Amino acid sequence: MEALIELCDLIAQNPSQFSDKLSWICDKCPHRSTSRRDLLGFRALSSMPSSPSRASSPTAPIPPICAQSPSSSSSSGSVPHSFTQSFWPHPFSGDSVASFFADFIRYVSKAAQSSPDFSEELAAFAGEVLISAIGESRSGIARAFLCALSQNFLPIPSSDANRLVTCLIDQFAAPTVAVPGTPRELAAENSSSQSSPLSANHQSLTSYNGSPGNEAMSNVSGSSSSVASKAADDASTASSRGMVNGGNHVWRTSADQLAQNLGLNEGGLGAVSSGQQVASFEEESVEFLEWQEIAFKLIAHVLEKVHIEPALLEQVRLIGKKQIQSMSVFLKIRKRDWHEQGSLLKARINTKLSVYKAAVNLKIKSLSALDSDSRSVKRLVYEAVAILIDAAEACLLSGWRKLRSCEELFSSLLLGVAQIAIARGGQPLRILLIRLKPIVLNVCAQPDTWSNNQGAMFESVTKASCQIIESCWNKERAPVDTYIMGLATSIRERNDYEEQDNQEKPAVPFVQLNIIRLFAELSVAVNKSELVDVILPLFIESLEEGDASTPSLLRLRLLDAVSQMASLGFDKSYRETVVLMTRSYLNKLSSVGSAESKTEAAEATTERVETLPAGFLRIASGLTGDRLRSDYRHRLLSLCSDVGLAAESKSGRSGADFLGPLLPAVAAICSDFDPTLNVEPSLLKLFRNLWFYVALFGLAPPIQKTPVTTKSVSSTLNSVGSMGAISLQAVNGPYMWNVEWSSAVLRISQGTPPLVVSSVKWLEDELELNALHNPGSRQGSGNEKAALAQRAALSAALGGRVDVTAMTTISGVKATYLLAVAFLEIIRFSSNGGILNGGTTIDAARSAFTCVFEYLKTPNLMPAVFQCLTAIVHRAFETAVSWLEDRVSEIGHEADTRDSILTMHTCFLIKSLSQREDHIRDIAENLLTQLRDKFPQVLWDSSCIESLLFSFNDDSSTTIINDPAWTATVRNLYQRIVREWIIKSLSSAPCTSQGLLQDKLCKANTWQRAQPTIDVVLLLSEIRIGTGKNDNWPIQTANIPAIMASAAAASGANLKASESFNLEVISSGKCNQAAATVKCNHAGEIAGMRRLYNSIGGFQSSTAPSGLGLGAGLQRIISGAFPQQPQAEDDSFNGMLLNKFVRLLQQFVNIAEKGGEVVRSEFRDTCSQATVLLLSNLSSGSKSNVEGFSQLLRLLCWCPAYISTHDAMETGVFIWTWLVSAAPQLGALVLAELVDAWLWTIDTKRGLFASEARYSGPAAKLRPHLSPGEPELQPEIDPVEQIIAHRLWLGFLIDRFEAVRHQSVEQLLLLGRMLQGTTKLPWNFSHHPAATGTFFTLMLLGLKYCSCQFQGNLQKFQMGLQLLEDRIYRASLGWFTFEPEWYDTNYTNFAQCEAQSVSLFVHYLSNMKGDTVQFGSKGNGQENGNPLADASDHYHPVWGQMENYAVGREKRRQLLLMLCQHEADRLEVWAQPTNTKESSSRPKISADKWLEYTRTAFSVDPRIALSLASRFPTNAFVKTEVTQLVQANIVDVRNIPEALPYFITPKAVDDNSVLLQQLPHWAPCSITQALEFLTPAYKGHPRVMAYVLRVLESYPPERVTFFMPQLVQSLRHDEGRLVEGYLLRAAQRSDIFAHILIWHLQGETVPETGKEPKQWEEWFISRTAASCKAAYN
Repeated sequence: MEALIELCDLIAQNPSQFSDKLSWICDKCPHRSTSRRDLLGFRALSSMPSSPSRASSPTAPIPPICAQSPSSSSSSGSVPHSFTQSFWPHPFSGDSVASFFADFIRYVSKAAQSSPDFSEELAAFAGEVLISAIGESRSGIARAFLCALSQNFLPIPSSDANRLVTCLIDQFAAPTVAVPGTPRELAAENSSSQSSPLSANHQSLTSYNGSPGNEAMSNVSGSSSSVASKAADDASTASSRGMVNGGNHVWRTSADQLAQNLGLNEGGLGAVSSGQQVASFEEESVEFLEWQEIAFKLIAHVLEKVHIEPALLEQVRLIGKKQIQSMSVFLKIRKRDWHEQGSLLKARINTKLSVYKAAVNLKIKSLSALDSDSRSVKRLVYEAVAILIDAAEACLLSGWRKLRSCEELFSSLLLGVAQIAIARGGQPLRILLIRLKPIVLNVCAQPDTWSNNQGAMFESVTKASCQIIESCWNKERAPVDTYIMGLATSIRERNDYEEQDNQEKPAVPFVQLNIIRLFAELSVAVNKSELVDVILPLFIESLEEGDASTPSLLRLRLLDAVSQMASLGFDKSYRETVVLMTRSYLNKLSSVGSAESKTEAAEATTERVETLPAGFLRIASGLTGDRLRSDYRHRLLSLCSDVGLAAESKSGRSGADFLGPLLPAVAAICSDFDPTLNVEPSLLKLFRNLWFYVALFGLAPPIQKTPVTTKSVSSTLNSVGSMGAISLQAVNGPYMWNVEWSSAVLRISQGTPPLVVSSVKWLEDELELNALHNPGSRQGSGNEKAALAQRAALSAALGGRVDVTAMTTISGVKATYLLAVAFLEIIRFSSNGGILNGGTTIDAARSAFTCVFEYLKTPNLMPAVFQCLTAIVHRAFETAVSWLEDRVSEIGHEADTRDSILTMHTCFLIKSLSQREDHIRDIAENLLTQLRDKFPQVLWDSSCIESLLFSFNDDSSTTIINDPAWTATVRNLYQRIVREWIIKSLSSAPCTSQGLLQDKLCKANTWQRAQPTIDVVLLLSEIRIGTGKNDNWPIQTANIPAIMASAAAASGANLKASESFNLEVISSGKCNQAAATVKCNHAGEIAGMRRLYNSIGGFQSSTAPSGLGLGAGLQRIISGAFPQQPQAEDDSFNGMLLNKFVRLLQQFVNIAEKGGEVVRSEFRDTCSQATVLLLSNLSSGSKSNVEGFSQLLRLLCWCPAYISTHDAMETGVFIWTWLVSAAPQLGALVLAELVDAWLWTIDTKRGLFASEARYSGPAAKLRPHLSPGEPELQPEIDPVEQIIAHRLWLGFLIDRFEAVRHQSVEQLLLLGRMLQGTTKLPWNFSHHPAATGTFFTLMLLGLKYCSCQFQGNLQKFQMGLQLLEDRIYRASLGWFTFEPEWYDTNYTNFAQCEAQSVSLFVHYLSNMKGDTVQFGSKGNGQENGNPLADASDHYHPVWGQMENYAVGREKRRQLLLMLCQHEADRLEVWAQPTNTKESSSRPKISADKWLEYTRTAFSVDPRIALSLASRFPTNAFVKTEVTQLVQANIVDVRNIPEALPYFITPKAVDDNSVLLQQLPHWAPCSITQALEFLTPAYKGHPRVMAYVLRVLESYPPERVTFFMPQLVQSLRHDEGRLVEGYLLRAAQRSDIFAHILIWHLQGETVPETGKEPKQWEEWFISRTAASCKAAYN
């Protein structure tokens, strides 16, 4: 149910896409659960936006639960029947039913609001349903239904409204309790109130509470939940008066008069009066009060939706009036006067207050229904305003005022009366404002409203005042001004404490503090400059001349209020406030340390440290206009300069205490400042001054993680004092100040321009910097000790790159300036990776390197200064690299941000290669090389390659400056960098590299300028992919034959199948230029068709095909989070082509599955055109046809796997490379589809995974002659063709791994999923000899992938990667369970490629790290405390039982290395048998090592040990050890026929060994091996002969005829006539066998020595069937 509800919510959010799924989802719910199905349907329907189409055509039919038969006068739907418990399923409890109705009615109500037609249909019977529910007053389910309706009402017609209201009044609206002793005004009422018996069912409702006849749902109540929650509230019995501070503000209202009449103000209720009042209220049961609340809410809903009869409306108004009048009496009853106490009393009070709240709403709705402006209506309005205000005052003075329900009642009273007064205006508004003022002052006088978490009553008066001021500011200005000024006078009131002697000055009244806060919140909420202009002068006056001119709570509150007003951005108030606050801050700073400051109040420090900085921050955060923000930025930075200068001279104190509090405000005002723009010199100097003081006072976060050892300057620094220590600690840490200041410094760095002074005269700059020190300061220019301290700190900040002794020519202030530059430029990168403010896109212009390189452009720098600036550049670069390395394991949006920042920095460094300054070019080249080596993923970044290829030609400076020498130098530099870049990228991921180059060439072809394209083509023509035999190339990925084949396919070269593995040099320039041309041609074809289609206005075509349930990721990329828009002109064209391409690709798949041949050229052209269509739609940003394009993408990925031919896979590699290069955002989607397709080939046993015996090559044709098992039909599809297709595919996957291994964790995890599925046990690979190279290439990919456990981005998966590596070792050893074979094909250099593939695997395996995990005390592999092997039984999930994981794993690796080396040597000789070049000598393996290899192989799989013996047939050590192992583990190897020779020996036959007893249980062997045991050496042992005959009997006689000569010869030694018996039985089963036997017997006429000749043929004929005799005759 919950899952279906979530689906409905999703449909409601996307109605245009999924509205047709509503009926399907409803059908998924069982038909017996009608209520659930209706809930689902309305849940989805309710949130759909209404539209004209929906208004004319309802979205969904009326559900059965609320349907009514047209022919019936009473409701025939399910709702009336649901009021009985039998309607609901057995598990439905009362809470479940109430929850269902609450959700259901809410959804129905929203749906009715969305669809007028549905609303009209619903209104036709909703009234009857409600009346029937009211009639079920004893049903708890009906009450739950009505409670849900009271929250979300349904539409009803006017005809039913009068009946419904009358029924509710008669049933539940009991008369107000007549309280003895109340004034006559409360007892007397209009005679019209007696027109209806209002208390008809009161007694029955109060008496059936515990009746057994009540439904089980009697405890379900619409308000019971609220009672339960409200009863848990903390009730308070605080004083009902709440007067504080001497009771300065007491206003006597009619409520007070009422209290006096009732005796509440004179010490309590009278003995008779109080008892009668309490008793009368207690007569009302809590359950009746809950019904009454529901009734009032329902009547209010009816009044809001439809008009009722005037008499009935008058009756409703009087009910509301009586309730409100009795409220004052109820609220003034004290807690101790009630007979009930505890939770029962709390429940009663909360419920009664909820009833009063509903009555207030009812009263307001009844007045709103009076449209007339007659005198009688005005009188009613005046009366309503008066009694509502009286009730609000009663709430305020009540002892229950801290209850949440009382606070909510107070809020409804104030907001209700404000609504009435605003609607009527005039005199009601004036009455309200006059009466509202004392209420506001009383609320503000409460002490609990001074806290930051103010009470609900304060929020209520604030909200009511805001509504009144906002609504009446223009039309009723005079009373509003009077109201505001009346409240404002309380701020300026002075007590008479000055006239009294020996009287202490009292604390600031709470009313003043809260009125100030009220005005501040009013100003922000109303947001009118006129209101601020009225209030602010009063505050300014108080701050400058009044009581608030001295430190006090009043001043703090006023400063907070004026800062809130200034943040609104009104020019006058902003300027006055900022000037006042700036002056106040400087005054406070000047008084620090003076004699007067010792006697100042604590509020003076609070003002300087908290209030003023918070005000500055609030203004900075609130201002939105560019002009005011610029002005405020200048003012705030000027203040910081003044504060820094003043604080620098304070003896014994650090300036950080004064400047630090201002930093958050500076950070906020600089958050939108673009530091790359041209900055005015005055503002630049202010930034420089700020960072000067930040460095001087140590406010910046530490920038040196590891302290740098410098020469000792301790004695000097000690003499300098604390400032020298501060400088060093600021560099090395720990941070000494508030962490908020540190965070602010980080944010300020992102918006600070480079601190390059406007003048190039360093002498002048020196004077300016000296001016930042006060004369005679300890840090002044004349203090050499201070200068030495600053130089030491600078040297530490630079990481020791510049020694202190090399800075002797740098003065102290210049050292501080350079230290400030170091802090700024390093912090830029440590804060967010080096992104500057100034936009949403991340491009090279926003790289922080743009700032740090600016310092190097200053001419005529001193050597020491230049050395320091160069060191700052390198330190900033190191910080950037460190920031990127710390986030290598991020995924999702964080990973995208990290990659964008890396690309941004790389592109900037590439562009910097064209700078005119030689030293800048050298530094840029150096940093670019380091960045490329540290983060190889930039090699395949599209933006970086584009910047690299075309930056020089796009650089505007190259066209402005006419300097041939400089142009030639820069051009040569770019060409060299490009050449190195492309060679490096091609050597690791040639497919991706070529795809990117082709994409950039396509882009260049679209330009009007031809020069860049020509330069790039000429440059690429000089670059060649080398072979593995080239000494100039290291052992790189490009040396793998599978990669070379995929690279050839990705280059677009039209190679024949026989040349696919040719390792000749591929010219990247020529091939890629041709491929780019082909891509451009296909793009032109699609563009031409699109233009033609649009020019003729299109034609009728079907819609896009339905998808295959895929493409969620593609849908996110194409459609984002936006609903689809209507199809444009191009969308219909896209739909037409989508149909065409999907149909054609499916046809290719069908042809391949039926065994037909797919035409290569047609398949390639179709895929290329489909790719162009997909990419063009992606680049256009269209949000339509998402399912169709998802299906197209999947077909492009799956079709080559379905077809599984070399040509199809070559096309697939070309298309996949095109997709991931032109649209990198598709990389994960393409790889996900390819991984799924790869795993599908495992399940379907194709190509490399065709593990069936009939796909095993030549050995399959010789069954059962050379290998056991029945022969099978040879496959129709050439398995070698599919294996070669897998090899191409594998080459592309390795290429993608190299391209994303340092970047995309998501794609790495996809590859990990593929490898896990590939290496799972049991072993599922083909053992065709042609699969050797592909198999070991796949294992090489697995080892490369497992090496990522040492990378930062996969360190979290180290345990899983370790286990995967064990599985790869196990799978690799599984290859050697079969005996070695040879195979040759028509493909050129195939054998050489096989040998090279295995050699590369051996090379990688031999260079791998041996100790990849930490080992525990017992040798079990452990990682972070989690053992790879269970310590108790030493069982490993891959290897099984192991005594010592570390030792055992290394033994297995060494065994694998030895076997692979032997396989590589064997295949190398097979590939080049005439090669005279001497191979590298292998170390001789000792006998002990051979024994270790054999035992290890047997422990992994006995078949590996048997294969080891067959690989080394002359090795006696191996054969002897295998014999011992087989005989010792005879039971475990009974399923391995190859183990027979190791225990069936002539000696075992002679000794009649007990091992021969295992033969009856042994698996059948091949015929060849069985015939070997018929030789005389085995003497016809019965057990051996029984096994041989069982094997022969298991095969058809026709298969044994090939060995007839051997069988006939064995008759000579067949003393037991066992062979004779087999021949007779086989001849009877097969005539062919009989004839061949006869022919062989005819040749056996030569007698043996000493024996009579035996006529075999006569003997055989005499024993054969009659058919054989006839045939013979």
